[in-house]
Amino acid sequence: MKTTKLKPVVLKILRIAPLALAGVLITVFVVKNGPSAISVLVERSSEKPWLTLFAFMALFLLKSVSFGLPFAVLYIGVGSVYPLGWAIIINIVGIVVNMQIPYFLGRYMGDSYVQRLIARYPVLYRFESFSKRSSLLFSFSIKFIGKIPHEITNTLLGSLKIPYISYIVGGILGLAPTMVATTMVGNNITEPGSPAFILSLVAIITLTIISFVLFRRFDRSYPEKT
Repeated sequence: MKTTKLKPVVLKILRIAPLALAGVLITVFVVKNGPSAISVLVERSSEKPWLTLFAFMALFLLKSVSFGLPFAVLYIGVGSVYPLGWAIIINIVGIVVNMQIPYFLGRYMGDSYVQRLIARYPVLYRFESFSKRSSLLFSFSIKFIGKIPHEITNTLLGSLKIPYISYIVGGILGLAPTMVATTMVGNNITEPGSPAFILSLVAIITLTIISFVLFRRFDRSYPEKT
């Protein structure tokens, strides 16, 4: 009986294995070679736009369980390939794709997993205290501040049973300012002296300073557990 039940699972794994392997290879290629690797990837698949879009979505998905691929590399890559409006939309979709796996893993791991995360990252206790207030504001704040890897905070938000809609909307809004600015950098990467490129860099630096200041204020408002 057990063997019979396992067969469908094995078949499903075998069906997705080629796609998963392709995604892993793409991720390794990009991590090893940086943003320029995305341009090479796109040039090789310029006649297959859906393949290019799939490659980006695969990278966003694999980033959700990997710490080696920064969001900035993906934002810049998408921005360098597509017109700005489409690039922003694609990056928003990529963010949503990225937020799925860790959230549901955390949601079904229970309170014990939250405690293990807090033991490993004590600063998460401050965020857990803040989560008792607005779930939407909490999701926005933890993503905008961004001092903890997104893979970890996505799992934490799932473990804390943050409502899915609040999690997605708050996460997108929290990541959007930096995402838009970084996408604009990619969109103007061939013209580094242009006003749009310079303003994008200034916006990124300003957002980094604001997030640092907010984190310090948050740190004082929610002291570490003693």
